[in-house]
Amino acid sequence: MASAGQPPTLVTASRIITMADQPYVYAARPALAIQGERVVGVGDLGDLRRRMPDASLIDFGEASIAPGFNDAHQHPTMTAANQRGVDLSAAGSRTVLLDELRSRACDTPSGEWVLGTRYDHGKSTGGTPLSRTDLDEVTETHPVLLINIGAHWGVLNSAGLAAAGLSDDSVPPPGGELSRDAAGHLTGVVHEQALFDLAYPSLARGRPVLPVQDTETALVQLRRSLRALNAAGITSVGDAMVGPTELALLQEARQRGELTARVNALLTFRHFDAFLAAGLRTGFGDHWLRVGGVKAFADGAVAGGTCLVEEPFEGTDDHGIQTLSTDELNELALRVHAAGSRLAIHANGDRAIKLVLTALEQARAAHPVITTAHRLEHCSLVDAEILARMKNLGAVAVPFGSYVAFHGDKLVDYYGVERLERMFAHRSFLEAGVPVAGSSDFPCGPFEPLLGLASCVTRVSSIGRTAGQILGPSQRISAQEALAIYTTGSAYAAGEAAVKGRLVTGNLADFVVLSDDPLAIDPRHLPEIHVHQTWVGGRPVWRDEDPP
Repeated sequence: MASAGQPPTLVTASRIITMADQPYVYAARPALAIQGERVVGVGDLGDLRRRMPDASLIDFGEASIAPGFNDAHQHPTMTAANQRGVDLSAAGSRTVLLDELRSRACDTPSGEWVLGTRYDHGKSTGGTPLSRTDLDEVTETHPVLLINIGAHWGVLNSAGLAAAGLSDDSVPPPGGELSRDAAGHLTGVVHEQALFDLAYPSLARGRPVLPVQDTETALVQLRRSLRALNAAGITSVGDAMVGPTELALLQEARQRGELTARVNALLTFRHFDAFLAAGLRTGFGDHWLRVGGVKAFADGAVAGGTCLVEEPFEGTDDHGIQTLSTDELNELALRVHAAGSRLAIHANGDRAIKLVLTALEQARAAHPVITTAHRLEHCSLVDAEILARMKNLGAVAVPFGSYVAFHGDKLVDYYGVERLERMFAHRSFLEAGVPVAGSSDFPCGPFEPLLGLASCVTRVSSIGRTAGQILGPSQRISAQEALAIYTTGSAYAAGEAAVKGRLVTGNLADFVVLSDDPLAIDPRHLPEIHVHQTWVGGRPVWRDEDPP
């Protein structure tokens, strides 16, 4: 890592977007001066060279430099762990999906788990979830767990149910569901806490059923996950599901100098007491690995059709799942707020969001001196009342950036076109004065920020029968507003607005070198912009000429 005593480096390109009061550096040849991890000068290349005659020069030519993308909410440690399974997001049919699982089972010793991830029931099985009998066709000698792309429900085969200790007599855990057929038999589909107890160390009520990986294997997978983020221009990421296992992995990577993106860790609520006793509160850490708040869940998934909504899902009388009871939610909000930490709570549906806002309002009333800006993760379906209450609380919205593009068919099926005018409401948040951050929720949606920007600007679905359709046009925003959401907005949500999100003197030298200007290009072509290099802390962590 460079020190402030080393000579500075001048970095220049045809366009430099700072996201300060003026979006660009207006100069004959714009440039940044970098020393150590920080930006120490911004302006004209000639002026900076005269001020810093010993500086080295890197010229990116006809390219655009912008602040590094900051994905406020995704799951890099979960993504790393998922690498032990088979990614089924590209499976376009039931046959292909089952064949891929069958192939993995053939390569797996009998009795060991076969894991399938990112199962998109809308793309591969016609919107109808698979069942235990479908997975029994794959193998009867391996337990199988298939996790939906929304990561809030999954499917087990019969061997998997047995390995998990589940039977027709099992009672679902609090905040979870076990699906049954008309005769009362388990279908193999498990929702929310019933899935978390199987696969997620940070959320399981005990040790998860799936074996936890060894540290060295997990580190290799984490490096691979972070490198993919760097290749997309991501310099900072919020890991929204961190328990002791994940925090230990991130700390080990930090100690070894293997973090190539800065991590804002949201610590899962099940471990809040232990974290609090250890002194881990919001803001603990450094600019590479930092505690950002406490993560909890109020409802289910928007793309899985299990979030808690005021109006039932289209064509049903189903209002979704509330995963924490109202009393538990109120108690948690009070305890986290009183501790001076930030609550970052998953709330998709409008009914869930209102329950969360009530809990936060009560916590603020009990401790008015504490003014922590709490976060509503996803905050997918809003109305005028919700916007006003969020503004009054100073709450931060962290909605999905790319869901319109990526989940268009499911959104129309679950919510209808009319409700989509109130979903992923970037325009409404901005106009109401509610701080808003950029988020992919990967692996539940694509992590590429440029795709997220395009989705926010165009609101065009790229999926199936809704491909090319504009969904919720009233929520479209400008390219500059979208870029701000993924830079300054996410920095604010992480409590790091003073050092991230803008390329100005004193800030961290985290930036991305792009083939085109994202503020000038036709927004339909934003995903086609090429990432030449990604720099974190004044050094390149990704270059397109590097080997994969």
